Amino acid sequence: MNQTVVQNPGDPYIYMFVQGEWYCYNPNEDRLGGGAMGTVYRGFRCKDGATVAVKRVIDNYANNRQIRERAKFEASLVFRHTNLVEMIGYCEYAPTFGPIFLISKFVSGEDIDKYVKRFANAPDRVEKISKAICQVCDALDYLHHYVVYQSDGSIAQTGIIHRDVKPSNIMVEGGSNVRLMDLGIARQNSGNSFSSFGFIGTPEYSAPEQIKGDKDSIGPTTDIYQLGVTFYELLDGTNPMACEAESQTLTKQIQEELPSSPRIPRKMLAVIRKATEKEQSSRYQSAMEFKKAIQLALMPDPSLTEQISDWVQTHLLAFLGIVVLLGIIAVIIFLILL
Repeated sequence: MNQTVVQNPGDPYIYMFVQGEWYCYNPNEDRLGGGAMGTVYRGFRCKDGATVAVKRVIDNYANNRQIRERAKFEASLVFRHTNLVEMIGYCEYAPTFGPIFLISKFVSGEDIDKYVKRFANAPDRVEKISKAICQVCDALDYLHHYVVYQSDGSIAQTGIIHRDVKPSNIMVEGGSNVRLMDLGIARQNSGNSFSSFGFIGTPEYSAPEQIKGDKDSIGPTTDIYQLGVTFYELLDGTNPMACEAESQTLTKQIQEELPSSPRIPRKMLAVIRKATEKEQSSRYQSAMEFKKAIQLALMPDPSLTEQISDWVQTHLLAFLGIVVLLGIIAVIIFLILL
């Protein structure tokens, strides 16, 4: 693939040739967002002005071989899912060093935490947040079963772990559709951390196995843990693990259960606590299992009549057996008394 980056004297725009087309962006304009891995700008396709998103990987990271390979891998993922962002490709000045740019389809929306604040006291607040989280579960399920192929058609990798699920990486477009973003650290192991304690991830959302550096244990349940903490934060309004000192945050992630909250219904809190169990085997084992538990917790409690009906149906055979047995005993007693 021929990739070219051009910046002309006196022209603020940087031009990038990706997948046979020219794109551009102005680094002096306000950014759309950013994180530990890079900064995102509004860009354009030169032939028709179509809006795209351009992420420039932070130069210090871009010169690291592992991070550079990670960025190229992220740009190569051909997602066609309504709850993920579609990548276009990448561009670079040189193959082994210098700035690297990732170009994706533009998603117009807002971070999910801002979206949630707009109905913070609405009666259907829990239902709206839960439905948004269910869409993230759909995205994670797609990622966890995504197959990466090599150029010869053989399978290179089955399943992608996001590893940085948090509110700032979840966007809501059009007030309804939810997209999980930023796969900048997916499957990236060792070498470059977001935490001063030497692991990759965001401390307030990271699972115990991330913090402990057990990279062989990182899997779908790691993302489920992070989504559980995110879910709690969106419902409660605060992150339960956040502390002034990062070391305290990490200790809480490893040792402490999520606290009760008056803003989180009892049944939903039980679901979230299972998603954030410290032992991976005790969590939901798939994103779909987590989603089904959320949907079940949203259902109203059955009435007393329904509970009795369900009990009778469940125990019908046993109930009939008891009736028959009592009838037989009554007959025997009657015969004895004759």
